[in-house]
Amino acid sequence: MADTPDRPQPLSLSAKLLALLRLRRDPDGFTPSARDVADASAQAGQRKPRLSHGQVNSLLNGTSSNPTSSTVAALAQALDAPAAFLLPGREWDDLAALTVFVERPEAREVIRLMQGLEVQDILEIMTMLRESRRRAGLSEDVPAIPPPPPGVDQPREGRPRRRLSLEEAAERAADYLEGR
Repeated sequence: MADTPDRPQPLSLSAKLLALLRLRRDPDGFTPSARDVADASAQAGQRKPRLSHGQVNSLLNGTSSNPTSSTVAALAQALDAPAAFLLPGREWDDLAALTVFVERPEAREVIRLMQGLEVQDILEIMTMLRESRRRAGLSEDVPAIPPPPPGVDQPREGRPRRRLSLEEAAERAADYLEGR
């Protein structure tokens, strides 16, 4: 089945992890490192993380794409995200909906109440919700993955790095070995 604009490819695990990291940048604009994520995977009261930074790195790079359920749970906890977002499949790509589902018991009740309703009834509920959002001054549409906070995608100040030539690198290595 070919992809259409209505049915995009599901996000890969590494794409989902990168989106979560982008949303968790610090005030200076730096994303958490693989080691930061691994360290954050420690359970409360435990010092040892449940994930190694190597595991996190291989998941981020896409070299490992089929983690165990305990790895998914640890990643979700470390990144403060719903574990379901890290599952494969288009139905799990909506971070905003999954976050509301996890954090708001009222939303779960609304979903349960929709069970058995006709499509037209559900569309009417959607219209009422959009109107409520408009009255509250909120956007009618909510993106599946929220945009990062303003300013985090700006280039950071810092010294630009220059790549050393082979000769310069050899000279520096020799100086280092000679203690200069």
